[in-house]
Amino acid sequence: MNTTMSALPPEKLVKFKTIKLFKDLSTTDLERIAPMFNEVRYDKENVIFYERDLPLEVGEKIYFVLKGCVKLVKYSSDGESTIVRLASVGEFFGVTGALTNKPYPFSAEVLSDAELLCLNKSNFEDLIRLYPQLALKMISELGEVLWFNYETHNQVVKKTDARVSKIMLYHLKRDGFEETPDGKLLKIHLPHEYIASMTGIAYEESVRIVSRLKKQHGCINYLRGGKILITSVAKLREIAQTDEMWCF
Repeated sequence: MNTTMSALPPEKLVKFKTIKLFKDLSTTDLERIAPMFNEVRYDKENVIFYERDLPLEVGEKIYFVLKGCVKLVKYSSDGESTIVRLASVGEFFGVTGALTNKPYPFSAEVLSDAELLCLNKSNFEDLIRLYPQLALKMISELGEVLWFNYETHNQVVKKTDARVSKIMLYHLKRDGFEETPDGKLLKIHLPHEYIASMTGIAYEESVRIVSRLKKQHGCINYLRGGKILITSVAKLREIAQTDEMWCF
């Protein structure tokens, strides 16, 4: 393991601070762990790994998103896709495969030009030995992902309007927003096809639900390219049948 101490360039320090897992580490800590990571770039529509790939064959790596967005997606035998989640700036993915060497349970496809930090399995083990508190934070973040997937894909007990509303509230909390005179503009884009895939509904139904949220309930506006403007968080939460855990 290389832990040679050297001054971390300011631009690289900023990059590490964008990762939720590392934001509380000191500059000294970041200088210590930086040599463990490799930085890679992927163009839009590139595939980082495919569902059923073996990590030993494609590289046992955990990926941290510095820039862009990565779609984690499963495909059925007839080519139908289901988005497991969108990994955006500050998040990580690939843990299950990297640590167990089981086939990846989904494909990782780049939605917009992306910059990632990569950490291989042996360096991850070194990292956790140095900073065991990071393992607890990772478990907590993975728990959030499992909870989100259950809540948004629970088609038996949840109405589709509620599932779509929860998707929006989740990304409001996770990815943040820009405050505008008309409401809160999500930083992440959610086109209809993403909403449909994440909630297990048809594209046309997604369009109808979003239209109801806008026209009937008056709590969102859907703008070109999947931009979502939330005009009433309280109303959206009411439709989602949820509480503050999903938002502020």
